[in-house]
Amino acid sequence: MIRSWTVKVSVVGAALAAVLLGAPSVASAHHQEFTPLPYNISLGQELSLPCAGEVGGNVYTPHDRPGIAVVTLTWQTFFVSNCPLTVYVNMNNFDAPWVDPYSGDKPTGGTWLVHLNSASVGAVPPEGSEWSKQLAIDIGSGNAGLTVTTDSPLNTTLLDPAGNTVRFTVA
Repeated sequence: MIRSWTVKVSVVGAALAAVLLGAPSVASAHHQEFTPLPYNISLGQELSLPCAGEVGGNVYTPHDRPGIAVVTLTWQTFFVSNCPLTVYVNMNNFDAPWVDPYSGDKPTGGTWLVHLNSASVGAVPPEGSEWSKQLAIDIGSGNAGLTVTTDSPLNTTLLDPAGNTVRFTVA
């Protein structure tokens, strides 16, 4: 009688330990889907202090779209609205798992540009303003990195490029 009870307790205990100690769940993901971009302080194209602001956003790597990175960019100024800025997204895939069938090259990334027109921080953006945009980039699966910079000669990425680079994984 004691032996059968001990076996039952041992089986239940082993099953409980397996669940608590890391049996993988069905809905677990192997990578983080959203990676925030560091804020980049920049002057707008007018290079004036009232047109100073911050470029921010995030990288979204959806599990259901392998090889795609969706980059959301925002441009908000501290004082006034309607300051144009060109933002450059420099992305690299460090694993480069595929080969271009025409050239035989392994593409490792590229540079994309986005034109934004600011909204003032804390204010409701004017209707039709382009203070935020998204890019869907087919970068391929693997470990990737992204740096955001602007066309302004005064932005924080130029001061610290490594500090303004984010690394993420694309499914």
